[in-house]
Amino acid sequence: MKKNNQRFFDILLLLFIFLLPTQFGKHFFLEFSYISGIRIDYLSYAIYTTDLIALIIIFINRQHIFKFFKEKTTLLILFFLAISIVFSFSPWIAFYKFLKAVEILALFAVFRNALINKLFLLYGFLSGAVLQLGLSVFHLINQKSIQGLFYYLGERYFTSSIPGIAKASLQGVEILRPYGTFSHPNSMAGFYLLVYSLILGTDFKKNQILKNVSLVICIFLILISFSKTAILGLIIVNIIVLLRNYKKAFCKFCAVARVFVLSLISLIFLQSTTDPLSLVKRVQLIKSSISIISTYPITGVGIGNYLVAQSKLLGSSTVFPLQPVHNIFLLLIAEVGIFLGGAIIFFLFKYFYNFRKYDVLIYCAITIIISGFFDHYWLTLQQNILLLGVVFGIIANPRSRFEKFR
Repeated sequence: MKKNNQRFFDILLLLFIFLLPTQFGKHFFLEFSYISGIRIDYLSYAIYTTDLIALIIIFINRQHIFKFFKEKTTLLILFFLAISIVFSFSPWIAFYKFLKAVEILALFAVFRNALINKLFLLYGFLSGAVLQLGLSVFHLINQKSIQGLFYYLGERYFTSSIPGIAKASLQGVEILRPYGTFSHPNSMAGFYLLVYSLILGTDFKKNQILKNVSLVICIFLILISFSKTAILGLIIVNIIVLLRNYKKAFCKFCAVARVFVLSLISLIFLQSTTDPLSLVKRVQLIKSSISIISTYPITGVGIGNYLVAQSKLLGSSTVFPLQPVHNIFLLLIAEVGIFLGGAIIFFLFKYFYNFRKYDVLIYCAITIIISGFFDHYWLTLQQNILLLGVVFGIIANPRSRFEKFR
């Protein structure tokens, strides 16, 4: 890439990373986007600002992408995903989700092969995190959204009095959980847990202060989200960091104290109570997913078609039509079938096994596994899905192996 083109790509990359946590876009609700007369965001067509920037990035790096899409594993995955459209409950929904899968794979190819400016990458994540922290603190203090300019970054309108809004109760005080520009606090927490793991596993020798500031902001966002899964994930990742680096630690007491203090602070937020029916709903959704898998074990119900299948097979209730199962592994198998779902998991494991010696992969993989066992946002929500392609593309980058970015 020529010098001027590289500079343009760096700036575009900075903008993309900064806007990655946002969700401003246009939804198109078509006939298949409704269940029992209820409009479902998961079933709509949507074009986001980040999609438009991603298309430009993909076009600039089209040679890398064409090469990646010629690889046998990529072709096989895309072929079987395309075949699943035929067997889906709603082919139009499956087709849109197929295009989204192509977008994520293309972003993975870009970040796997591109020459990345590490400082721009850090600036992008840090500036985005600062924005989310400012919004989240406002939400906590005022118990409502700001709107205005922030609407164009994807902040949704809400107040603490809106039914169904995410709340937490701490020491008898009910608190509106901050959303930032995400559709749910859990999504924000998972997003920044993965960003935290990525930055934590990166060597920023010349920018250690920026790295530490970024990590602290990510921790704040995870804690004030009151997402118990993400908070537990944060503790586990730091314990793994301690175990893998204890012998090399300059100050062993400091390393242990860091994990101890973080765990102690986390316990304050873990004491909160959120939705009292959360466990009941999750168990019901797991049962429904198992029922769907047992009914369509080979073909699945089609990518993106889980909610459609759930409503048709199990009927309508206050739980089933509105939410996918809170487990990405069950959700994946329910939508694409046992064989393709298992094959995708196997190929991912086999591909990234080659990078197992890199700490950053361990931290990020643990993050996805822990959060993915208890929520669905890695397969359903825009910000989290795009982040997957970016993060794991960076980890797989053969030029840099992440530690050697320019």
